[in-house]
Amino acid sequence: MLEAKLKPHREYLLAQSAGQKLFLTLTVKPTAEARQARPDLSVVFVVDTSGSMREVVTEPTERTGRTTQVDGQVYEVVKGGKNKMQLMIEALRGIVTSTLIRPGDRLALVKFDDTAEVLVPFITASNQAQLAAAVDKLDWYSGGTHMGAGMRAGAGLLTGERGSRRMVLISDGQTFDAPLVEDQIGALAGLQVPVTVVAVGDEVNADLLTAIADRTQGQPLDIVPDTQNPQPPAIRASELPAALLGDLQKAAAEVVTGVALSVRTVKDVVLERVTRVQPTQTEVALRADGPLPLGNVDAGSGATFVLEFTLPARPATKMRLAQLGLTYEVPGANYRGEIPPLDVVVEFTGEEALAARIDPEVMGWVQQRNIEGLVAQATREANQNPEQAAKTLEQARAMTQRLGNGAMTQALDRAIGELGSSKTISLGTAKTLKIGAKTQTLSSDAALPSDEDIRRMTGA
Repeated sequence: MLEAKLKPHREYLLAQSAGQKLFLTLTVKPTAEARQARPDLSVVFVVDTSGSMREVVTEPTERTGRTTQVDGQVYEVVKGGKNKMQLMIEALRGIVTSTLIRPGDRLALVKFDDTAEVLVPFITASNQAQLAAAVDKLDWYSGGTHMGAGMRAGAGLLTGERGSRRMVLISDGQTFDAPLVEDQIGALAGLQVPVTVVAVGDEVNADLLTAIADRTQGQPLDIVPDTQNPQPPAIRASELPAALLGDLQKAAAEVVTGVALSVRTVKDVVLERVTRVQPTQTEVALRADGPLPLGNVDAGSGATFVLEFTLPARPATKMRLAQLGLTYEVPGANYRGEIPPLDVVVEFTGEEALAARIDPEVMGWVQQRNIEGLVAQATREANQNPEQAAKTLEQARAMTQRLGNGAMTQALDRAIGELGSSKTISLGTAKTLKIGAKTQTLSSDAALPSDEDIRRMTGA
């Protein structure tokens, strides 16, 4: 029920030349039969209820001139605007009543602030009243941010679930228990549960949040207050309900789950890196003790990965460098399968003209992958050497222009402008760059549902 295709960036490599790179795309797509087997969902929402979630993030209609204090933070009192908590409650209410949810789907809700608490363990989606009542209770809580405790509670609930499992982690703050977060990333990766990380606001640990998405093969969402007039690839806070519905649509479309890759190489051929580049970009953790977890596969776009090999010197000959094996599940059809071994074959030649031929599609994916590395490098350089950071971002910008990635070009323009005027990159822009490099892919299908889609799915 899963088809796989390999394509190298070169069919010919120079003979007797050590240290050459081979980039290989692995594209997997569900068959027509698998696309019809929509799995039952098990989704746990792990929600930040700390005091900072009361920050107003949509444009107010009236300013009162008064302030209020919550957990030591001072907030302006306004009328007509919505805060992060209100938008989050609105979004979760819409999901509970959405037509995307089927009777066999199961939902759970966990809150975290100073402590974590399971508000609703996994129950069937038909229990709308119980789920809606728990969502409304989210506004009762306040305190600090202990995200790891919330993730641990959510992971514990997911352990006993079947079908297509997912965690949606919604937070806007720096966590006080980062070591526990690291532990839970490993636990969720071991369970093969993708985590959608909803980063609300600017004061977030973008590196930690993208690491959660990376290692679990999930995706990050960059939510920015409307008051900051955000531009793509950031998502306006008022669009949070649509963003979460869009993520639920993706979860329902992931008909193939638990894809695992085994790689056997011939002597001295080294697999250096595996990156998912479509539909979103994440790094796949290399491991020596078993298959590499590639995550779930969407019924529409499938998934594309870039494998990077380093090769030894070889004489002029055609040879097999590696063999790939894939296993997977189709939970909606109660099916486990594997793909027959795929051979990685190239020809070593002494003719430089042949070795110079490259596949533009493969190299496009490699360039997209490299944009993220340039963004990370520039954000490190910005504090010490803003001139060099600007040059690095210019390299990334040139790549996005060649690839036609307009949203990332705009984001890079803003960062370059900030470096020119203030000699730094703001926290909000840095977050948008890091998350945008993950989500703005060549064939990104990350468009939000339209207003009509939202009305249809939620009955609003």
